[in-house]
Amino acid sequence: MRSIRLYRWIFATILLLSSSGVIVKAQEVYSQIVGAISIDLPAASDIVLSFPFKQSAQYRGMIESVSDDGTVHIVVAADSLTIGAFDANSGVATHYVVIESGTQMGTHVEIGSNTGSQISLSEGSATGLQNGDEIAVYPHWTLGSAFPNGVANHEETEPGLREIEVIVPEGTAPEGNMIPEEVFFFFDGAWRGVGYGYLNLDLMVLEPNRAFVIRNNNASDAKKALFFGEVIDAPIAITLTESDVYSADNFVGLNRPLGIAIKDLGLTPGGVFEETTDTNNKKDMLLVYSSGSGKNKHMSPAGSYYYFNGAWRELATGDATDKGSDVIDPGMGIAIRKFKVDSNPQDSSWVNQWELPPQ
Repeated sequence: MRSIRLYRWIFATILLLSSSGVIVKAQEVYSQIVGAISIDLPAASDIVLSFPFKQSAQYRGMIESVSDDGTVHIVVAADSLTIGAFDANSGVATHYVVIESGTQMGTHVEIGSNTGSQISLSEGSATGLQNGDEIAVYPHWTLGSAFPNGVANHEETEPGLREIEVIVPEGTAPEGNMIPEEVFFFFDGAWRGVGYGYLNLDLMVLEPNRAFVIRNNNASDAKKALFFGEVIDAPIAITLTESDVYSADNFVGLNRPLGIAIKDLGLTPGGVFEETTDTNNKKDMLLVYSSGSGKNKHMSPAGSYYYFNGAWRELATGDATDKGSDVIDPGMGIAIRKFKVDSNPQDSSWVNQWELPPQ
């Protein structure tokens, strides 16, 4: 496992390339760092994943003003946008804006439409947004853009006997559950989905910072999934949901190209992740899943971490061992289990801040 982790680190580092002149608009030019990571899909396995990269940004700039008439409108430099480039398609967002600085830093908000100098959001709040906040606009990953020829270039020959599936679970589920929301597969040159008939689903959006599962149903052949895109070192904000009915598993992931130690995730301190004070009554937990063979990983996480007495602990090693240096590999999805509250459940925002290590 250690050698695989090292290989991924080296692979990601070698492929972090500078790509200049990617965007030119209204005298604005900037370069990007891009990368690629290959992740093993063992035979007969479910691998819980998330995108380690974003697609290339299509705009970067600063907010000049904000208004809210029931829809939040962000004004940027005059004529710095291509009219309609970020418009939703039949009500489905194709792009989203990331607030990279200010009080909403890391927040991802879907875009409804745009003019040459204004971005109109389809959700979100204007609270705290102000002149000078830095923003970036990204296209959503879709099945077709993430895996244009299927996962591992695999195309099904019989849609009823699928070898490779992309399973998108509900974002939040009761403790120990992972409820499939969508099941996709690549057949006859396009992405299809269970319950969609022969409909082409290449444009189906895969949401940022949300975990999904690639299932390899082949009992003997391993595969590899290739992920590529823009390296993100700006803050990332992820909404975590709690419940007064059950402890809630939030299936999430980070757009980061390298492994991150649990102690560096930014979950504690700060109130986002409730610390355990009584080890017989554990509070919030971080669940990590195996990258090896086996299905239904949500039923038996490879690691179940909690924060107690100033350090990260893990169920298997007990309350006295500091496990904060354990690493979440790039591209791996995780779950944040929010402990059941007695009343008034509220969402919280986990902000992860990270920088590329010096070269």
